[in-house]
Amino acid sequence: MSTVNDRVVVVGAGVSGLAVARELAPDHDVIVLDKGGVAADTSSRASGMISLSLEPFPDEWASFALSQFRDLDGQGIFSFTERETVRLVPEANVDLYTDQAPDGGEFLTRSELERRFPDSFGDLSAYGGGLVYDGTGSLDALDYAMTLKWAAEQAGAAIFRDHEVTDLRVEGGTVTGVETEYGCLDADHVVYATGWKTRDLLAEYVDIPARPLRWNAVVIEPDEPLPAVCPMGSEPTLRVYWRLTDRGNVLVGGNEHLLSDPDGTPMGVQPSFRERVVEDVAPLLSGVAAGRIRREDCCPTADCASPDGLPVIDAPTEGPEGLVIVTGLHGRGVMLSPVTGRAVRSLVTSETPPFPMAQFRLDRFEDRSADFDYRSHWGPGDDSAVP
Repeated sequence: MSTVNDRVVVVGAGVSGLAVARELAPDHDVIVLDKGGVAADTSSRASGMISLSLEPFPDEWASFALSQFRDLDGQGIFSFTERETVRLVPEANVDLYTDQAPDGGEFLTRSELERRFPDSFGDLSAYGGGLVYDGTGSLDALDYAMTLKWAAEQAGAAIFRDHEVTDLRVEGGTVTGVETEYGCLDADHVVYATGWKTRDLLAEYVDIPARPLRWNAVVIEPDEPLPAVCPMGSEPTLRVYWRLTDRGNVLVGGNEHLLSDPDGTPMGVQPSFRERVVEDVAPLLSGVAAGRIRREDCCPTADCASPDGLPVIDAPTEGPEGLVIVTGLHGRGVMLSPVTGRAVRSLVTSETPPFPMAQFRLDRFEDRSADFDYRSHWGPGDDSAVP
C-alpha cells in the first residue's frame, strides 16, 4: 500500500499513462516518462468513438467511464459529445430482434430509423433496421490526452517527453526505480503503460501475453453536411464503425488485425479497406458516397491485443513488488482510460475500486505466449490473419 507522497514513475505518456497520472497526482509524487512525445503514437490516432454500452464489458466499467467523460467535459480543451449509436441489422437477421435487443438496445425497423434520424441515412435496402443505443458519444482523442496532461500537471505531476526508460531497477524482489537515458530515478512504484512493447520491456520479470494490433481509418467529407441528429453507427458484417467529426466529416474505422512485425510493416491504409469503405459503407449515409476522402490513417506503431480481448491491468504476483502493468487494451484504450486510471490507483493504494477487477488480472491466462489469434469484439469469425 502506498503512502502520501510516494513516488510513482509512469512509463508511457499515452492516454492510459496520462489517465494514471491524473488519478495519482493529487496525493503522490508522479513522474511520467516517454521516449517520444505525449500521446504521439496510437493515442493520437484513436477514433474517439465511445461506445461503452455496445462493448463486452461489465456494466460498472461502462457507467464509471461514462460518468468520468461527462465530468471532464468542458475542462481544459476537452469536450464530450453524446450521440446515439445505431448497429445496423441485415434484413435476414431482423427476426432475431423484433421482441428484444441485446444489452439495452432498442430495435427499430428501417422506416423507424429513417424517421428517428431524418436525412441521415442513404441506401439501407439491405437492412431490416438497427439496434439503437444511448450512453454513447465521441471525443477528440488528442484534445482528451492534452486535457489529461493538463489536469495531471495541475495536480503536481511532472511529464517528460524524449526521455527513454531503459530498464526497471529491482532490489530484493522490490521495485526501487528505473534507469533512463539520463540516469537513475528512484521510485516506490513503477507503472508500465507501454502497449504491446510491455511484453519485451518486462520479459526479465514477468510473462505477458500481448501482441501488436493495427486498425485502419478513413475520413470522408460529405458533399453536404449531415444533420446534427445523425447517429454514430456500426455495420457488424463489414466490421466497421463510423462517427461524425467536429468538422462535419465522417470517420470510418475498422479492419483490426494482428501484426507479426510492426516495425517492418509498411504504414498506410490497406487498399482493401479503402475499397470497402467507398463501395459498401459510404452509401449507407446521406451524401457520403458522393464525398471525397480527406484523410487515411492507422496507428503509427501498433495498438495491443490480448488473447481474450480484455486488458491486463495488474500488479502481478510473480513480478517485483511495486510493479504495475497496463497492456492489451485491444483497441479500446481511450474508451477505457478512466477505468484504467482508477484501476491502477486501486493497485497502488489498495483502495477499493467502484468496479470489478478480476477481468484485469494477468493470472487469468495459463498460456502466456504471444502465439494467439485476434479475438474480435464483433463476434465469431475468421480473425487469425496476420498481414
